[in-house]
Amino acid sequence: MSDTERKTRVITIGEPGSTQQQIIAALSASAQSEFELVDVLVPSENLIREARAANPEIILIDHHLGEESILDLIDNLGSQFADPAILAIIPSNDPLIAQQIMLAGARAFIAYPFTQVNLLSTLRRIRDLEARRVTSQTITARSVTAGSRPIKTITIYSPRGGTGCTTIAVNLAIAIKEKTNQRILLMGGKLLFGHLDLMLNIRSNNTIGDLIPHAAHMDETLVRDVVSRHVSGIDVLFDPFDIQISQGIRPQELFNVIEGLQRVYDLIIVDAGSALNENTVTLMDVADRIMLVANPDLSSLSSTSRFIQISRSLSYPNEKILFVLNRSDMVGGVKTKDITSSVHAELYAEIPDGGTDVLRSLNRGIPLILKYPRNPTTRSLQKLADKISNLAKLEEIIIPQDGLSI
Repeated sequence: MSDTERKTRVITIGEPGSTQQQIIAALSASAQSEFELVDVLVPSENLIREARAANPEIILIDHHLGEESILDLIDNLGSQFADPAILAIIPSNDPLIAQQIMLAGARAFIAYPFTQVNLLSTLRRIRDLEARRVTSQTITARSVTAGSRPIKTITIYSPRGGTGCTTIAVNLAIAIKEKTNQRILLMGGKLLFGHLDLMLNIRSNNTIGDLIPHAAHMDETLVRDVVSRHVSGIDVLFDPFDIQISQGIRPQELFNVIEGLQRVYDLIIVDAGSALNENTVTLMDVADRIMLVANPDLSSLSSTSRFIQISRSLSYPNEKILFVLNRSDMVGGVKTKDITSSVHAELYAEIPDGGTDVLRSLNRGIPLILKYPRNPTTRSLQKLADKISNLAKLEEIIIPQDGLSI
């Protein structure tokens, strides 16, 4: 059997019942082509050993697990298995449950009830995403000996809302533009409830949704027609304003769009917000660096620590994560010297609280770095822009002597 005909090995875990029967029926229907159901497991003391013996590429977990918690099981499986992707079936399409599932280490989720078509479609997306991740790792491994890949995309993310990702993304993009005069794109990566238009006081009907139908064959003319130009000189690509368009964006389409944008811009700054789903993971996969933002409170730091553990299960190298502490001087916050040990990550930058100037700049639609250039937060963001610019210079691509380009 050729590689293109090789079936993806799947195991399913859950209590016997209608959901398991539906899963078995769906996978059996695809048995002649794409997926091979190698084992059906129930929660037990021997579960980890049985799962390891099955050597799966995808682990499908039903939320019907008896007394076992699906979050605990995903967390346990994620710590035991580095390679298999985990797909969780959750009881409802609840964003909070979905985020908890993803933070526990699942690659994707599907809400119950579901159709066989929906299940197989999700399995295909996971298979394709994992294949892309392996390819990306191979390219990265080559670049260690042939030279480093150029930094083209930075995704700014926090596992907890309200930490200031959008404020950092907006002002960092402008600061880098001022220092380098490069072609900079600020991109909305939340795909729902983005606020770049408010923070920049730009009105436009164009969004990333306009690029999705042309993801496989984008050109610079099309990109220029869709993006909006800010007075600072950066270009901006907004999140969709229509919820149906947002929900219709698929990970591979998003990946293709960013690859097309990377051919047009020197640097892309993505405001990924705090949700964690398949598209967010795609924004992280395609990024050269992930700027992980936290505040100095226990809730934020706990979520940050957990995300760093998840990043290892996604095979992200340590140097891909840039840990940034926002509002570092917050009254009553955890001391900086205690944060790195609790999060288990080196601190890349600290940004102090900008006080009421931050809120004023937001309400007026004028970025902090333009409205209040002497604010301590502005100065810290300018220093961060310096570090990013210098990092990009150090990692310019080197073409090996055999002519292979990375």
